[in-house]
Amino acid sequence: MYDELYQYLILHRQLSIPGVGTFLLERKPADIDFINRVINPPSYTVALHHGNEKAPARQFNWLANALNIPVGDAIDSFNAFANNLKNEIQTGKKLQWNGVGILSKGLAGEIRFEATMKDRLAGEPVPAAKVLREKAAHTVRVGEDEKTSEEMMEFLNPTQKKRSYEWITTLIVAILALIFLIWHFMRTGLDTGTGSQQKVSYKQESPTYR
Repeated sequence: MYDELYQYLILHRQLSIPGVGTFLLERKPADIDFINRVINPPSYTVALHHGNEKAPARQFNWLANALNIPVGDAIDSFNAFANNLKNEIQTGKKLQWNGVGILSKGLAGEIRFEATMKDRLAGEPVPAAKVLREKAAHTVRVGEDEKTSEEMMEFLNPTQKKRSYEWITTLIVAILALIFLIWHFMRTGLDTGTGSQQKVSYKQESPTYR
């Protein structure tokens, strides 16, 4: 029955054996090794939590299906297995459960457990290479709304408005007009009168009487 219970532990991550305790398959999440530039996969360790928890009904149903026997027979077989396991440990035997660990009796009569499945990787490390994607847009949640990264960049760093250069054009036109006026006055002079400037001479008539 060791093999069937091992499969149940791997599938459901928890196995209760009355009188011994509850085996838990503890998962350590994946992490990044920055020095070696790899991503380590999740790892698993089996731990034994002491207690008198009863095995759940789904454990018996699964065991009955795995052994292809009625549920009542599966319950009887499991209880006999649990009692035999506990008695052997109490007599001082070391029981090695392949893939799980070693069960033995402690100095105070408690059940000791040494896991053989400890920090077992669930796969191979994956190389971690930093990928730079320029102008790669992604969705950012802002309050109740969702905005793209480009919209947030525009919101946080507003683009400065281009300065208007119309005043430069006006200034150039004014300077050219002023130059033209100066040139015109230098050429034609400042006299604007159109009347005749001939001198009027005074002629004295001879007397008509003596």
